[in-house]
Amino acid sequence: MKKWIVPIVLLLLLTACQSPEQEVHYIAKSEHWKAIYHSNSDQGLRLYYLDEKDDLGPLQITIEGEKESQNIMDVQLNKEGYYSFTKKESEKFFKRNAKPIIHMQWLSENESLEIKNH
Repeated sequence: MKKWIVPIVLLLLLTACQSPEQEVHYIAKSEHWKAIYHSNSDQGLRLYYLDEKDDLGPLQITIEGEKESQNIMDVQLNKEGYYSFTKKESEKFFKRNAKPIIHMQWLSENESLEIKNH
């Protein structure tokens, strides 16, 4: 029994000393929009409309990453006033030190959000 104590204690120490995966936090804000992404959250990228949420009509969202881009057309905000990407969709754009740009188009307006890592 004693010969098992040392390996178990060493295993526990090694497990406790492992560094957790680095968290990535991104946020951006423009005149009408705010974008938030946290890698430690179960949610993906969330895009919030900052003004009164009257009918904005269909949105067009384009995310430009370092190696790829994604264009989504005819999406709507949810009841809480934001649009949410899945965690899987978001992870490909929001890697450590990435600087994606999000272009929003709605009604006859458009804005770009430059994402910054926090």
